Amino acid sequence: MMYTQKIAILAKKELKDAFSSPLIYILAGLFSLMMGWLFFNYLLQSKEMTTTTMTQGVIIPIFGNINFIFIFLCPLITMRSFAEEKRQHTLDLLLRSELTEMQIILGKFISNILMVFFMLSLTLLFPVILAFSGYSDWGVVGSSYLGIGLSVMAYTSVGLFCSSLTDNQIVASLLTFCILLGSMLLVISVNATNNYIFALMIQYMTIPFHYEGFTKGLLRSYSFVYFISFLAFFFLLTLKSLQSRKW
Repeated sequence: MMYTQKIAILAKKELKDAFSSPLIYILAGLFSLMMGWLFFNYLLQSKEMTTTTMTQGVIIPIFGNINFIFIFLCPLITMRSFAEEKRQHTLDLLLRSELTEMQIILGKFISNILMVFFMLSLTLLFPVILAFSGYSDWGVVGSSYLGIGLSVMAYTSVGLFCSSLTDNQIVASLLTFCILLGSMLLVISVNATNNYIFALMIQYMTIPFHYEGFTKGLLRSYSFVYFISFLAFFFLLTLKSLQSRKW
């Protein structure tokens, strides 16, 4: 069986288990409710603000909120990835299967990402509504979706790593949230230093700094390099975490 086929089989199994649970539907419903309410309010405010464009008044803030909310949602989605396997004592069986550790990581990563993208797809109604209102800056909308896609992939990789460290889903979720929130707080802490080079280095290490460019329609090569490196780093950490069970 081909390398990718094994990954696809595991991802399909994970998705089937996830969508047979009410958690994903509850999270999707809450997400849709929050984002719908925020989008409606931003639209009302944009009508009253004559000095701002629809992009500044609606697109940038709504995608900023989507990114922030996924800091809470991604830990809840990824928390069971390995923690549940450990709790049920099935992880060792999975590691002894024909799948390699990296295939297991990629299979679970893909299944989690597809769940996140399912939730994100519920916001596609917003561009449709904007189209009826005469909005035409679709380049910014496209780059914003690309940015949020890369961001949630990064969040998911952190969640997988944290889930591989414990057999407690709550602990895995909280640890993921603390790491993601810490990354966001690093951006704020930059304002406390007068050292421009140090501030720039700290900013480059954070997800929000790179994500912000996408919401403005800026596709910067170093941001793509950052996200690829971020994913590779946490995949490596998760791989080492799984391999440590054999020591």
